[in-house]
Amino acid sequence: MSKDWTLKSKRKGKLHPTTSIRLAITFISCVSLIILVFTLSNRVATQPHNEVIKIGVSQTPLTAPFIIAKHLDMFEQANLNVKLIECFGGVACSEALIADQVDYATTSESVVMFKSYQTHDIALLTSFVQSTNDLKLLTLNEDLLLNSNQSTKEAITEPKNNSPITHLVTNSDKKHIKKVGIVKGSASEYYFDTLLVAQGGNVKHIDKVYLSPKQLVDALILNQVDAISIWEPYGYQLNMSASRKITNLGIQGIYQLSFNLIAKRSGLSPDNNIKNNQVISLINVLEQSINWINSHPDAAMLIVAKHLDVPLNQIKWSWNDYIFRLSIGNSLLSSLQTQSHWAKQGGLVHGQEPNFREVIYRQPFEKAKAFEDAKW
Repeated sequence: MSKDWTLKSKRKGKLHPTTSIRLAITFISCVSLIILVFTLSNRVATQPHNEVIKIGVSQTPLTAPFIIAKHLDMFEQANLNVKLIECFGGVACSEALIADQVDYATTSESVVMFKSYQTHDIALLTSFVQSTNDLKLLTLNEDLLLNSNQSTKEAITEPKNNSPITHLVTNSDKKHIKKVGIVKGSASEYYFDTLLVAQGGNVKHIDKVYLSPKQLVDALILNQVDAISIWEPYGYQLNMSASRKITNLGIQGIYQLSFNLIAKRSGLSPDNNIKNNQVISLINVLEQSINWINSHPDAAMLIVAKHLDVPLNQIKWSWNDYIFRLSIGNSLLSSLQTQSHWAKQGGLVHGQEPNFREVIYRQPFEKAKAFEDAKW
């Protein structure tokens, strides 16, 4: 039996030459298929441009670096398949991020602070623009004061020598704000409260009317509020649509607004190289776009005006107030902490204060900076 088994085995092991060739071809085909599948899967994993990257972009000139990068195909040149999702204001953009409607969002540091109390999944990746004059407190009543304890000085021209003489205007000549239109949980609210404190007022004496950015202008024109705390381009829109004189009760330089790129921190673990490399690529494109903006301001304004579908003069209205640059320094951390303390004291947020050092996710920015030869 053993001998018969051995012989049978030998007979089975002796293959016809044609069969051997067929097996060899089959083997080579299988190996080639495996290599092809591995190569394709690896290519998909390492080439983020195959994936649609949705960025919630606030419809404001502040987001010009994204608008310019898209218009000039800078994202495509960096192998990034980016789709800009329009949203009105940083609050709406951040909520789209939290709801997984976008992968990234643009928003002010005030919104970052508020949303960090709502979720611990916010990561601030970089700031890309700053302005000390984007926010304004606007009214159509030139005899209005921010608070009842305030006095103002007005320059009145004497008819004789045509020289301005300053007169003190007291509360008997002025009225104070009773209702102010505000975008809740945004830079609009922080800016107003900062102004009020600076001028000795008390927020308890004022009724805050919370509205969307698009509703504020109409509310002021229809006398539903005495003033509105708002950012551009809504100041320009009010200037174009109001039949009465507009007065800015704000103080330039009292608050520096920053606009930032944010993402969900849960998707940015150190071992997620694909996502981290994607963020680095986005930051590099923003730097390239900002350099182009600073070198071609007139062309940049034209592109932004066309994208936002607004008159060129509306963009020019506030353009010189913007400082386009990438940063993620200590001033940003200090601003988040200061605004957090304000929100806590005002009862606008609840719970334990977030660790804003962790909210600021520096690693991609620092790697992108290290890869660039130019100084940021």
